[in-house]
Amino acid sequence: MESVLRPSGLLFKRLVLVFWTMFFTMVAITNFVNLMGVFDVFDWTFLNSENFAYLKETDKIYGMGEGITKLFLIGAFLIELIAAILFWRALVGSGRGPEARTRAILAVCFGTLVWTAFVFMTEFFVAYGSESPFRELLMIMIGAGLVIVLVPDEFGTDG
Repeated sequence: MESVLRPSGLLFKRLVLVFWTMFFTMVAITNFVNLMGVFDVFDWTFLNSENFAYLKETDKIYGMGEGITKLFLIGAFLIELIAAILFWRALVGSGRGPEARTRAILAVCFGTLVWTAFVFMTEFFVAYGSESPFRELLMIMIGAGLVIVLVPDEFGTDG
């Protein structure tokens, strides 16, 4: 048990994977709950992202209807769900070796794609006030990738 609690590069990498796994899981769940309300399947306040209302406000400058906004929310949910699955796969399979590293890098690359898409979409819709968090998340994701690639698994241990 003592070796599990000892700080190491591998432990740090796992913590980075835990963060992104939980983040994308929560985002996917809250957007799923929002979608269920939008399609009148069920209407919960708990864990509802309310992103449909946000997207409707953002894309109104082009006069898009609710159908297009629903497609945007479905698209966001799907890419967030894929990211959550990839991060779960990386977390469960985390450890030493090239396969674990490949899974982690794949998840981080896809997460980078998610935030890049969000930055460009908010720029397209001229939602300057809402673009900043996505740029910050993109930078954090790039930092996560650097941790996975540059921090040796054994860093901080005696071996």
